[in-house]
Amino acid sequence: MRKEMGLTKVKITRRSFLKEAGVAGATVCGLCFSLKCPGFDFKQDVSGKAPLAAACGTYCGACPAYLARHTADGQIRQKRISPEPVKAQKGIPPSDWMKGLLCDGCLSGGQLAGHCQGCSIRLHAMETQKDARCTNCADLPCYRITGLINMGGYLHRQEYLPNLKKIREMGAQEWVKYEEERWRCPRCGNPISWYDAGCINCGAPRSERLFPLV
Repeated sequence: MRKEMGLTKVKITRRSFLKEAGVAGATVCGLCFSLKCPGFDFKQDVSGKAPLAAACGTYCGACPAYLARHTADGQIRQKRISPEPVKAQKGIPPSDWMKGLLCDGCLSGGQLAGHCQGCSIRLHAMETQKDARCTNCADLPCYRITGLINMGGYLHRQEYLPNLKKIREMGAQEWVKYEEERWRCPRCGNPISWYDAGCINCGAPRSERLFPLV
């Protein structure tokens, strides 16, 4: 199943990544509509910097630390901040791996979780790249980003390089709209975290558009 979702681990060279990054992306018309959902504080991006498109290519809007900070519903927010303990599985971190962390997103200029503040990828991209992310870096894939992808073998990190290619093809702002829709509950529109098995608001199963947890 992971192979079908594009999550099979493969050896990626800088030449092959840059070659694939030049290929035109798929059309995403119809996916970027606005969907309001109860109990969540959606922030409009007025800066033009698409802060939820992280330097490494992750979508910050599905990060537990971001959702914990921006969930308005008190009960859901508490579940995000102090989740029920679940042991780590292959490719999946323990449920409390970001317990208590709050974040506004990699390039938001706001509050950052500690590991994001000191992230070598983020700091290097801010110093060397015009848009402060790795999208157009000639050194991709470098040791910084491959090291993070391999750390823990977590499933969401397998999307980093494919995401950077999509950001390059679509533009950061359109990509964030696409990801925002992708990571919403298909029933109620509530945001889904990377490792939510189902919607924390209504209990609907995890969307098939997301990587599987089995």
